[in-house]
Amino acid sequence: MITETQEQQKLVQWLKLKKLFYFAVPNGSVLKGNLLQRAKQMQRLKSEGLVVGTSDIIVMLPSKILFIELKRAKKVLKSGKLSTSNTSVSEQQKEFLQHIIDNFNYADGLICYGFGEAKEFIECHLK
Repeated sequence: MITETQEQQKLVQWLKLKKLFYFAVPNGSVLKGNLLQRAKQMQRLKSEGLVVGTSDIIVMLPSKILFIELKRAKKVLKSGKLSTSNTSVSEQQKEFLQHIIDNFNYADGLICYGFGEAKEFIECHLK
């Protein structure tokens, strides 16, 4: 099964191919050290502007700024239902995207499950 990292790498390759301006926000980075060291690192990052829940990829289009929270594509189970394992969205991620959608008419955001959904979302805004 493809990982979330692989989904994001596939999206980045496609964005490069399309020559679209984008950047990634490494909010999911793993901090090193013991509990106290990690707490200090997180405090420093927040003082530098880290916002927990910020979307993974920001795509800058001429008429819109797109915020994409990318999750691994859902797996179709033998029953025909979609698996939701390891595709959870945090409350901070939901709140961040809702804030973008509610307050900035020049921006849009979406939780995308896999490269395909992210590509469709971007292509809708390119038309």
